[in-house]
Amino acid sequence: MNKPRGPELGRDSLLPMRLWRHRLAEPMVLFSTIGLLMVLIIFSSAYFLVSREQDAIRQQIELSIGDIADTYEARVLRSLREIDATLKLVDFVASQQRSGVLDTLQERNLLPPELIFTVSIIDHQGAVKESTAPMQWAHPGGAFAALPQAPGLLVEAFASEGRQQLLFARMLTGDRDTPEWVTLTVGADYFVSGYDAGALGAQGLLALVDASNMTRIGRSGSQLYSSIAMALPAHDEILSRGDTPFLTNWLGVERTTVVRPLYLFPLSIVVGISVDERLAGAKQITRRYWQRAIVVSASALLILGLLARLSIQLQRERQLVTDERLRHTQYIEHLAFHDTLTHLPNRAYFSYLVNQAIQQQDGQENGFALLFLDLDHFKQINDSLGHDAGDQLLQVAAKRLVSTVREQDVVARLGGDEFVILLKDVTQCDQVTRVTDHLVAAMQSPFALAGESCEISVSIGVAMFPTDGGNEKTLMKCADMAMYQAKKAGKNGTRFYAVSALENL
Repeated sequence: MNKPRGPELGRDSLLPMRLWRHRLAEPMVLFSTIGLLMVLIIFSSAYFLVSREQDAIRQQIELSIGDIADTYEARVLRSLREIDATLKLVDFVASQQRSGVLDTLQERNLLPPELIFTVSIIDHQGAVKESTAPMQWAHPGGAFAALPQAPGLLVEAFASEGRQQLLFARMLTGDRDTPEWVTLTVGADYFVSGYDAGALGAQGLLALVDASNMTRIGRSGSQLYSSIAMALPAHDEILSRGDTPFLTNWLGVERTTVVRPLYLFPLSIVVGISVDERLAGAKQITRRYWQRAIVVSASALLILGLLARLSIQLQRERQLVTDERLRHTQYIEHLAFHDTLTHLPNRAYFSYLVNQAIQQQDGQENGFALLFLDLDHFKQINDSLGHDAGDQLLQVAAKRLVSTVREQDVVARLGGDEFVILLKDVTQCDQVTRVTDHLVAAMQSPFALAGESCEISVSIGVAMFPTDGGNEKTLMKCADMAMYQAKKAGKNGTRFYAVSALENL
């Protein structure tokens, strides 16, 4: 179409000009409409993605805090059970001898590391009678305040040289003229040393609180807190909530929080994740989405391709985070219930398995046997050849024990050179004897350690369920006593608790 020239632009030419403008306006309206629709689609999609990201972050907070609480609860419970077991062990040995209790246990490597824990025996005036390390009490005269004469586990907090300490105590149960206590002290920050900034952020929270919601120790980022009241619901309300997270505001930070009472101990764990800190990442993502929406609004193909790519990328990132969290949770769970050296079940897991076996035997005639094993002459080899050779010996010994028993039986390591075995579905002593004979023979085979051939033996104590005891604590104690009888009888052998008890009459 030729462009009309000036002289031809008269009244008759107005209609063709209007038609031309109308035809020119059609694609403009069409493209404007398409553009408007595209902008609406793009911004609607961006809004949807932003909302989904924010919802995902909120859901991720709830999922993460549950996983972190599971891990933290397992770690704290494991530490508290080991502490309580140490106190009970000292109480047991103190009932057998009046002095040198801690020296006896140290000689057998049955006390926790001195660099972290201090075990002591104190009298009714708070004076230290025995201790694994010098005690730096917060009270004058080198004595601690008198402890209440009450059964069960006591937990106290005190400050020493500017560092918050936790004291765990049990009243000794033996026949004594005056009451005495066994105590274990540890730096309170030990219970929050597992703070993971990658999971909790810089404003997260790990804390131990008592029944009055007073912090025994708390950590947020690198900052430690103690003896500060925390605005938490009452104990009954926490129990009624179950494991549902709720919002708290502590020290000016709003956090999604989970509180879990430790039913066997007078403490609760608190785990919190800062809402604002996590949503700050969502604000950056929101800004990025809007910027991308503006950039890609000029092209339909580009916006569709970019949205698809972003969606896939985000899904992959979330899947990677989920998989990594799952692997991390499984790894932490494995650490919580297995010995790191031999990969056998540890004391906590073995205690659970024994209690489970007791519940399964309820109303049935078949029983089981609990074996307590101690490697003879292990200390000499460990001292002469070094700790690496000692660790190698423990690993090989663990493999021999596992290969000797049946697949249904359980071999666990308590610590040091002590192992325990749960023999299921046995009721007669001769059934157990056949197994212990194989175990003794397996340990007598030479060990190749540090280029040398070494020989050891094993002493085994046996307790039968339900003959020797109806609970895990009694069975472990009976098997331990029988093992010591085997030691006294010349080692490299087996003693049944029932037989040992008759011999001691």
